[in-house]
Amino acid sequence: MDKGISMNNTKTDKLRNYTIIARLDDAIPLNTDEWLIVEQLLNQISEFVPISLLNTLSEAIVGYADDQARRGYLLGQEDLVAELRKKAQRIA
Repeated sequence: MDKGISMNNTKTDKLRNYTIIARLDDAIPLNTDEWLIVEQLLNQISEFVPISLLNTLSEAIVGYADDQARRGYLLGQEDLVAELRKKAQRIA
């Protein structure tokens, strides 16, 4: 029974993480000056580094950035909930 609950929680967590990532992807534009600089640097590096290594590096950077964005989103949600609770207490 515990295994079933654990698997269900894992599926729920994955769905929640996917939903957060999808919302962040929709909200964060990639056509920014900062991103264009990164893209240009990656293109320059690709002249000297094997593509497989560059892909591995890019995937690691993307994974880290996604995790940081997800954490920031969750922290923002926690702050929002705390603020709404304070407002609700003042009203009640």
